[in-house]
Amino acid sequence: MNRTRISLYLLLAVTATLLICAVCRQPAGVGDKRKASLDLMMSGLKNMHYSPIMADDTLSARVYKIYLKRLDSKDFFTKGDMKEIQKYEYKLGEEINQGSFEFYDMVNGLYLKRRAEDSTFTKSFLANPINFSVNESVQLDPMKMEYPKDTAELHDEWRRFLKYQVLVNLTEALNNQEKAKEKNDTTVKIKTFAENESDARKKVLSNSHKAWAAVAKETEQERLAFFLDCIANAFDPHTEYFAPKDRKNFDIQMSGQLEGIGAQLQDKNGNITIARVVPGSPTWKNGEIKEGDVIIKVAQATGDPVDVQGMAIDDAIQLIRGKKGTIVRLTIKKPDNSTKVVVLVRDVINLDDTYAHDAIIEEGGKKMGYIRLPEFYTNYDGTGSHTCYQDVKVLVKELNAAGVQGIVMDLRDNGGGSLQDVVKMVGLFINAGPIVQVKGHEGVQTMADNDTSVAYRGPLVVMVNGGSASASEIFAAAIQDYKRGIIMGSLTYGKGTVQQMFNLDDYINPQYKDLTPLGSIKITISKFYRINGGTTQKDGVTPDIPVPDPYQYLYPREKDEDCPIVSDKIQPAPYAIWSDAPATQKLQSDYVTRTENDSIIQLMHDEALANKKRRDETMYSLNIDEFRKREKTNLALDKKFEVITKPLSFAKVLGPDGAAPAKTVDVTPTPAVTSNSYSIYAIGDEAKKMKADTSETKTENVRLRQITKDYELYQATLVLNEMK
Repeated sequence: MNRTRISLYLLLAVTATLLICAVCRQPAGVGDKRKASLDLMMSGLKNMHYSPIMADDTLSARVYKIYLKRLDSKDFFTKGDMKEIQKYEYKLGEEINQGSFEFYDMVNGLYLKRRAEDSTFTKSFLANPINFSVNESVQLDPMKMEYPKDTAELHDEWRRFLKYQVLVNLTEALNNQEKAKEKNDTTVKIKTFAENESDARKKVLSNSHKAWAAVAKETEQERLAFFLDCIANAFDPHTEYFAPKDRKNFDIQMSGQLEGIGAQLQDKNGNITIARVVPGSPTWKNGEIKEGDVIIKVAQATGDPVDVQGMAIDDAIQLIRGKKGTIVRLTIKKPDNSTKVVVLVRDVINLDDTYAHDAIIEEGGKKMGYIRLPEFYTNYDGTGSHTCYQDVKVLVKELNAAGVQGIVMDLRDNGGGSLQDVVKMVGLFINAGPIVQVKGHEGVQTMADNDTSVAYRGPLVVMVNGGSASASEIFAAAIQDYKRGIIMGSLTYGKGTVQQMFNLDDYINPQYKDLTPLGSIKITISKFYRINGGTTQKDGVTPDIPVPDPYQYLYPREKDEDCPIVSDKIQPAPYAIWSDAPATQKLQSDYVTRTENDSIIQLMHDEALANKKRRDETMYSLNIDEFRKREKTNLALDKKFEVITKPLSFAKVLGPDGAAPAKTVDVTPTPAVTSNSYSIYAIGDEAKKMKADTSETKTENVRLRQITKDYELYQATLVLNEMK
């Protein structure tokens, strides 16, 4: 076992011991489950958090602000309400210490009361035609609003927002009719303004009914979990409380696996409907369940069926999921209203879209490898299933065998994941050395790659954007500090903290086990730093070659979140620059020269600014003429920017292992592009699956065709082509 792993295990062992010592005692309010949850959570936070705060005025003010902002957004409370609520602003610390829920009960009770009033008001207002010729407006950003002075003003705000919703739907219908007339499309029924206005009101009322139904289905445990999560978030944005079912969903997301039947479900008009069948799953192999089928009953093996009609989709999912090898019986209603019982044996389901995938891109006569990693997934329960490190290691081996002359590692919109896996993954591309520094209660630990072998030594480009966070930033920062490759894209998110999950049930006094399950807490226990001593916390990773991203101003950032931990620096770790470092400045200069007159790059820049302007302009006219004028301006902009996501005119998707083209993209040539050869195809395991399974061919071709529309990736291949 290497020193890095020993240090990490010691750190986790120490932290777990601290938590056990803190909470293995009688919880406050033993007879009250919610008090037990709060007491255990706070004990863990006070003892384990990287930068704990006491339950004093600071914590009180933070919880007060976060809970009200997330619960209300100035939609339900008046200034009169706030006078009463504000009395608690600096009393919550004391309440939390005492295990009291006076503030929560009062605010939550008022919220539910106002939601009921909103239901009555909405039904009444939407019952009659709306006058859209009046010159009035609505503000959609609560940060720019005041609380209404009384219920009359509150109801007027509701009226304006409902009017806005109807106007959105009405405008969409009118626009669709105008397009149909222009194209002589007789399949679209042309309606009068009054008919379209009536339809729009009915649609808004239907959506409101769904929202009310969702609130009505909320349990007290779910509302409490929301409040406890706000308390946890007062420590930092990534410290969170998870209700028991939410913890299970988190583990599934991080592992990319679940045990079940392999059917993705959606709530469609109150029906639990099959949205997609996962290839290779028990549902797929059975063949009797299709997309669009409705599940009406669920039974465990020989147990009695449970009617799931009208049930919350999360509750239905809990009944359908289960351990590998167990039996579930589903009563299915087909589109023709016939029913049948389907018996399935649950199995491990791989959520393939979360896993790493590779492809070959041939550009300008040069063969390059492309690896898309959606997240740094791992297997937390030790069952030996997928980890991103092992998967990427296999893909790198495949690409090496294919003779690639460069690799693009795509971490765009990768929100992070396993710290251990990212350390090992960087090790695939460098000689032995430090990867990241981790500072916690026990000081600074250096996590290093101690394997002197290098899986890939050639040119490397790492793509990032505002959705790249945490582990993605560790990877990009290490590659950048070692000068191992070129980082391209836009500024990353800025998450430089490490979390550990704790199950509260593991720390409660055994004599009170009847209160379980109490949920889990994810606590920020440490902060990571770059090997150069800097941090990505709030700062993110600045690319070596910035590429415009149409959404770069729309990404939420760590610095914009509630209560982010501060950015600072520590001493750098000793490390050696990669011996064959790329000529970063020349590559930057060549990129700027190549793209200064590139119309697509300019359009990407313009769209980013246009999106920022739309985000900031939150006051909307409720006069239909003014509203439609604004919408038409936006539609014209959208039309202008469509070319950005069109397939490259010269790109083609080949068959597995570069066989004859499966499909040639045939569109109007994309401006400013001079390349005449850009071929994409699958290799290795993906190619084998495509040859053996038509459903895999369809799924993989969707991925490959996306590459033909990715202009940022195309620019990355040009940079890669210029590297040694």
